[in-house]
Amino acid sequence: MREFCVLKLKGIDNLDQAEKFAGQDIWVREEDLEPLDRDKYYLFQLDGCSVITEAGNLIGVVRDILFIEGNDLLVVEKGNRKILIPFTEAICTKVDLGKMEVVVDPPDGLLDLNDI
Repeated sequence: MREFCVLKLKGIDNLDQAEKFAGQDIWVREEDLEPLDRDKYYLFQLDGCSVITEAGNLIGVVRDILFIEGNDLLVVEKGNRKILIPFTEAICTKVDLGKMEVVVDPPDGLLDLNDI
């Protein structure tokens, strides 16, 4: 579900100049981000979204996203409990930023298995 973008930094015009910044964080003001097409979003916009099942049951609230090779995970918090939910189209069936909701269809046992 993740797409990548290419970034050009002012004053960095070749690989040698760019290597000095390898591994560094780059911060961009939200208002400077390019607008996205309808039904597209930046992953940071999921922070604070309610996570609900397709039946409308509240699972919790997105508090973080773990970026791991091959599969990003939503860290969903409900009270003192944290649940890891794979951020895949098969499980996260809908993202509605207007409602601040992520709708999920978790396989049986996932919500108990990933309790951290």
